[in-house]
Amino acid sequence: MNFDVLIFPLAQADLSDTREYHEKVLKTPSMRVFEKILDVIAQLERNPLIYPLLKDPTLRAKGYRFVPIDNFLLFFVVFANQVQIRRFLYGGRNYASIL
Repeated sequence: MNFDVLIFPLAQADLSDTREYHEKVLKTPSMRVFEKILDVIAQLERNPLIYPLLKDPTLRAKGYRFVPIDNFLLFFVVFANQVQIRRFLYGGRNYASIL
């Protein structure tokens, strides 16, 4: 069974901000991070349940899972055969207050 992966608008904005930060501030190409994101999306299409639920009880009850990608965390929720990518945040942020 394959899952449909949807990237929500906030996650799209997060990804755009990440790309811009790499290019304008760090002066480094963002391709390596985005290649890893594409690999993760391919894995999510096949089996998103291999990634853990968050430990935070409120977010866990909402079904939030995460994937670490370099210094970032990709947050998603699974509904039936759909994977909803909700956010892509720097790992050092207080994600519980953002999600």
